[in-house]
Amino acid sequence: MLLTGHNYSLSCDSCYLVVSDSMIWLKGSDLASARNLVRSLCAVSVFVSAVMVGGIGRATTFDGYLINVGDELELDILDDNEPPQRFTVGLDGEVQLPYIGGLQVSSIAVGDARDLIHRTYVKNEIFVDPLIELSVASFRPISVLGDVKNPGNFDYQPFMTAEQAVGLAGGPAISANNEEARVLERRNLKGTLNSLEYDLALSAAQYARAQALLKGEDSLNWSNLPPDLRPAVNRELFDEHKASEDQVITLETRNAITQHELLTQAVSEAESQIAILRQREVVQQRIVDVSQTELERMIDLAARGLIPKFDVRDFELKTSQAESSLLDQRERQSEALVQLATLKGRLSQFASDLEQKRLNESQRIRNEIKKLISNRNSIEDRLGLLDQWMNAASGLESEMLLEFQVRRREDNGVRKLLLRPGDELSPGDLLVIVVKPPETLGELQ
Repeated sequence: MLLTGHNYSLSCDSCYLVVSDSMIWLKGSDLASARNLVRSLCAVSVFVSAVMVGGIGRATTFDGYLINVGDELELDILDDNEPPQRFTVGLDGEVQLPYIGGLQVSSIAVGDARDLIHRTYVKNEIFVDPLIELSVASFRPISVLGDVKNPGNFDYQPFMTAEQAVGLAGGPAISANNEEARVLERRNLKGTLNSLEYDLALSAAQYARAQALLKGEDSLNWSNLPPDLRPAVNRELFDEHKASEDQVITLETRNAITQHELLTQAVSEAESQIAILRQREVVQQRIVDVSQTELERMIDLAARGLIPKFDVRDFELKTSQAESSLLDQRERQSEALVQLATLKGRLSQFASDLEQKRLNESQRIRNEIKKLISNRNSIEDRLGLLDQWMNAASGLESEMLLEFQVRRREDNGVRKLLLRPGDELSPGDLLVIVVKPPETLGELQ
């Protein structure tokens, strides 16, 4: 409660009311009665606000709204029988409309854009005097970050306040005006912290395992964890994972050896096949040579009339078949050589690929460890701040602990603002919620 002259300023989570001692229905009442009446009015206000928020999505866009990049416009030419169409404002601030193409509408009020579209259609002799309806079908989403339970992007609705946006993000990360909520929040944070400690030790063991495999070691070692990461890892939890990670090392090592042996065996078999094909080529070459010699002799005998020419033609066919078989042998030998070269390449690449795979895994796990450490530090900070509140902020209103920072992109750059809970946001705003520590409460009061 704040005292200002003869006015009593009472507050609740969703509304504020100033009760003057000049009001007839409160005149002469005590403070407790005034507080009860204010709370009743606040409950009504909360209900009305909820109804208004529920109906915001169906409200018509007011003509004074300035169109911006990313907004989706709904255009309805009432003179034709076509249904309304939707168009998105591009990064260049233009919207592509039927028959007239790109039209610059960024930073123009909806009403002015409607008039501009009307004039453009008339100027280009598309319509004589069209009846045009223009509204914003959907706005650029807002982002809510910082000390909220569910940070992220949310659909913007006209007249949305900073306080309502925090509600969409699940409310403040830590409740400052509810003893039970603070106790539950602390318990949840403790559970999350314990889970992070376990995950961190597991990731550290996985990193040490990847390093052991790179070095050809057969067991997990604490020394394989980088010195800069060791202080952040619970050694006892790390050692609990040693047995399972040693088993993984054994299995991966055995699998790598098996794959290497299979590739080596495949290379050896390919070389043996090539040797056999070369022997068969030598034999087939002898057959071809003998066939050619015999063919020449038969041709000579036929020329002298000693044998019929029919026998010569039959032997020519056999000689051609022998030559074809020789070519087939050489083709199979060539294919076998290509296969051998491929297998040798895979065998040569196997070791380097395996090393690169393990290096990539090590880097991935290291990045994961850093994220876990960052998350754990954040949880620890929230726990520390929560403990301070539990000792120093009992009974204080939560809105007194929140700071609403907005980053709003404008034509001349990004503008930073400090808002009150009831101040309205603009489409595309980035709202950052900062919870003020207990030592600043005196300043806020």
